[in-house]
Amino acid sequence: MKAISSAKNPNNADQQQYKASLNDAKKPAKPQQTDPKVLKSLRMKALSPAKDPNIAARQQYKASLTEAKKPAKHGWDQIKMLDILLEVEALDSQLDQYIDDDNVSSHTAPVPPSGRVSSLFSNRSTSASHYKSNRIEDRINLDHMQMLKKHFDAAAVEGVEGRLSMDMFIMVMSQLLNLPDEMQPQLKALFMKIDSGSHGHIAWDAFCTYMQLELTEKEDSYTRAREVCFETPAVTKTTPHRDTLHRVCVLPDHSYVTASQDGVVAFWNPATLQVKRTRPNPDANKPKQKWITDFAMMTNINRFILSTGDRELQFFEASTFEPYCQISGLESVPLKMSFWHNPRNTEESILMYGDNQGCVNVLVIPNTTLAFRKWKQEAKVDGVPTANIEKVASLADVRYARWEVHKDWVVELKYEDHLRSIISCSNDPSTGIVIGNVVGSTNVESALRENALKRCAQGSSARKRLSADQTVFYVYKGVKTFAYSESYNILVTGGMDRLVRIWNPYVNTKPTALLRGHNGPIFYLYICDREQRIYSISTDKTVKVWDAQDHSQLCTVGMKSHMIQGEMTAVLYNEFTKAIAITTDCLSVLNLRENRYSQTEATQTHRDAIHCIRYNPHFKQIVTACNSSMIKVWDIESGQHVFEYNNAHGNSAVTSMIFDSSGRRLVTGGRDGLLRIWNYNNGQCLRTLKKGSNEEVTCVIHVTVSKNKYIVCVGWDRRINVFTDTTESIHHEQQALPHWVDDERRGHTEDILAVTANSATNHLATSSYDGEIIIWSLVSGHIFCRLKAPPPDPKKAFDPMEGDAAVNTLVFLSARGVTRRAATLVACGPAGYIHFWNIYKGGKVMSYFTPNADGANLIAVNGNNTVLASGDTAGNVKLYNISEYCTEGIERSPPPLLSQFRAHTSTIKCFEFVSGLGQCEFLLSGSDDCSVRLWTGKGHYIGTLGQTTRWDIDDPATFAHPRVPRDVLSEPIDIPDKVRQSIDTTPEYKDSKNTKNDLHDVDLDLDYQEQEGTRLRHIKHKPGPKTHEGPAVYHSLPCFELTDVPPSRQAPVIGSLDPLSILDAVEIESVASEDLTLKPFTPKLGVKTRRSSPMTTKLKVLNGASALKSNYK
Repeated sequence: MKAISSAKNPNNADQQQYKASLNDAKKPAKPQQTDPKVLKSLRMKALSPAKDPNIAARQQYKASLTEAKKPAKHGWDQIKMLDILLEVEALDSQLDQYIDDDNVSSHTAPVPPSGRVSSLFSNRSTSASHYKSNRIEDRINLDHMQMLKKHFDAAAVEGVEGRLSMDMFIMVMSQLLNLPDEMQPQLKALFMKIDSGSHGHIAWDAFCTYMQLELTEKEDSYTRAREVCFETPAVTKTTPHRDTLHRVCVLPDHSYVTASQDGVVAFWNPATLQVKRTRPNPDANKPKQKWITDFAMMTNINRFILSTGDRELQFFEASTFEPYCQISGLESVPLKMSFWHNPRNTEESILMYGDNQGCVNVLVIPNTTLAFRKWKQEAKVDGVPTANIEKVASLADVRYARWEVHKDWVVELKYEDHLRSIISCSNDPSTGIVIGNVVGSTNVESALRENALKRCAQGSSARKRLSADQTVFYVYKGVKTFAYSESYNILVTGGMDRLVRIWNPYVNTKPTALLRGHNGPIFYLYICDREQRIYSISTDKTVKVWDAQDHSQLCTVGMKSHMIQGEMTAVLYNEFTKAIAITTDCLSVLNLRENRYSQTEATQTHRDAIHCIRYNPHFKQIVTACNSSMIKVWDIESGQHVFEYNNAHGNSAVTSMIFDSSGRRLVTGGRDGLLRIWNYNNGQCLRTLKKGSNEEVTCVIHVTVSKNKYIVCVGWDRRINVFTDTTESIHHEQQALPHWVDDERRGHTEDILAVTANSATNHLATSSYDGEIIIWSLVSGHIFCRLKAPPPDPKKAFDPMEGDAAVNTLVFLSARGVTRRAATLVACGPAGYIHFWNIYKGGKVMSYFTPNADGANLIAVNGNNTVLASGDTAGNVKLYNISEYCTEGIERSPPPLLSQFRAHTSTIKCFEFVSGLGQCEFLLSGSDDCSVRLWTGKGHYIGTLGQTTRWDIDDPATFAHPRVPRDVLSEPIDIPDKVRQSIDTTPEYKDSKNTKNDLHDVDLDLDYQEQEGTRLRHIKHKPGPKTHEGPAVYHSLPCFELTDVPPSRQAPVIGSLDPLSILDAVEIESVASEDLTLKPFTPKLGVKTRRSSPMTTKLKVLNGASALKSNYK
């Protein structure tokens, strides 16, 4: 403590004395004793971070600790001091720098760690590769902030105190954080993020605001990422069981298995919750039925076990439900069973069960197949081979142990291979939960078998474990259920006191955390390592979800929400389907909202449809916005998520985005009619721009006219709104400038959909819903010309009210300069055609074309105006070479096609070209399918923003190409031409029972390479779409045109009619079992009769058509 306290006021003598005493304290008392320092190092390895568990180190530490406990003269107090030595060792490495450093006062005193030392005190490397993976903002601590405050107070820029320029900021931060020169670009980027107004200097308040808002948004983002929501109400299905359900299990193929007290076992499809097969109750007709107490699956040998109240263990074949063998003569009634097999050697298995006497019975089977063969050869009782428990215990290939563990019934038990122990629990507080060895540390196999046989003969073979072989946890009111996590190395328990306790399995004195919130006894617990969640269900059917790291409550679902009725008997969480199965008198499944049964679900960038994409070349970041007003920032070099902030426009969607000329501020427009200016790096709203109305903003741009900067937006108010872009204003809200005179008098009469500007000619172009394009002068605000293209295809249906006349996108080809011969404006619309316009001399169309029959709904042009990208409602993308297109005159054909591919399965909403990253050019595409994807200029798929795997933009080997997105492969529209031809050439329908006209029934013969994500695999196994069309009876009815309609006659008497000629022109859809033979006959018009027949038909009189008659019985 003196050495620690003297860190600020150095006293090397105290520190040297401390180190010498510490070294003496670590020396072992005797050579044969276990060195505590070695034991401590093993424990340090064992306490490695939970996300990277070191199993071997933990096992080695546990073995060494057990060995250290054995000598009676060993200084056990010295081992108890290991926790203190761990903290001392961590301070040891910190004190070295104070002893060896002359300027000790420049350092701060080390703080004793709390918790895991290895995760808090790690050696800090100063290599560039180490800092590349860590953001500078994440490395700043409170001490750095205090020192940085002093530098801000002492600095001055242009006579203004308390400000740092970029060079000063980089120098100060490099010294404080001891950063190498390679980190200066990151420091420069950090300065630019803080200096959003491009002033050239930053103040202390601006720096603190940036750090505070970034950390706040990170916390909110972390909270949003952990949100859990269930689909309510739960899906409930009736079961074939007629008695209490005891157990629900899940198989390796993710199917559910339920077992009831009457012995009925049912197998369920997890997707449809339909019963696949059932084992009926074989004793249903017997006067005395066996009482089933529990059920367990033996997946390694495809069998299942039933424990009965007659003290039997019955084994059955899972495929045929035939009885295989049984073990009888158990000393007590087995209440709970558990089966474990070694995943590395499926022959090794452990069968354990707890009984009504509080004992844990264990059968260790080294060779499962051989043991079951021997049991199969035993004498039959009631037609089933039966082996007595004494005979089983005497076999050489089976080790049997019966431990007296609890003072009450065993409620649950399970073997954990990571601990090499069996965990069991009961309602007795003194032995609430026990972690014990399987066969005991002092067990000798022959002695164990001899003692077991001797005790069986005496009537009781139960014996107690040694205190060193088990860890007993005292839990108030006992434990009803538990769960163990190997990754986090925690044990979670729940019981009658309605508390969820989290334990360190090696410390039984006190739980590490308590989770409160349940109003009933805890019934079920589960730890999902992959989701980092703890699921708890109480007897009142309340489901709660907890965060496994910070122990916060994420979600609660009560009975009024999931609507599960009845008394709960069994619960199971299925990690694959992400659903909770709850059994009462029915089977109910509560699915997570994020659950999708198919594992081929495409990666999603947002949870809602994408509306906008922008790329910032200054920071090499991508900004995306979606329908739920969420804005996310991504790193384009790796595709990883950087930052996000929610509710950018409240509950209104973000409809448009643009960066200012400096690239440091983001301007967004929303459906609420507002524009907001953001420091997008930390989510700070700098200013709100308000126009005259609250109509939706459809497009926003940033323009510069004579060194003056403006923000221009258009929308449903049918006006052009202009705002001055200045950073000198102290007001948070800003109003628009007065509207142009020509805009008010002769402007658009319909909603304006797009706006674009040409800085070279100072022209502004706007387009509206009615297809009119107006070119404006940015200097004067007057109309330069009007453009309106007629419908290109007179034969094609054209309805202006349905949006066919709308011009959705406008792009100026600014790289072509002020030339008057070339087309300088590209418009998408009307009717999905792409028009190239020359805006001079009143304007004229230089060329127009459509990418496909449906037309395009979006276009984009790269920075040097050489590539045009078009997208449609089906997700198709086409890239055209327009470098020389329409530069000398009118073109009659479309531009050369560079590439075409399908990027999404839904409508493409936005494009963004990316350049400046090497010699390649990239394309970003966003769609209604909630994904943003990155492509090369050749249409090669790189990846989707939000995917777990990183890519390196400089390394093509990390790209997803030649694979394509999974959802694109699974869509029917993406069928290769060869497959489509084979489908089109299938014979006409003859028999609905025999004809193969579904997609998955067609024999495919394609030469595809074997690789991940091939078309053939997904198309072949995708079920065909359901349709109600298909061949019906009336499809084969012959039709005849009537050349001469006979005059109407008086209706005859109904009783005199022939029942075979009562129908005039009819359509018959028979649902009876009789076959119909349909023949045309001469109609008798005007006849209305009533028909009585067992055949059910649907009659529809068709005036002027042929009539048919059917053969009657």
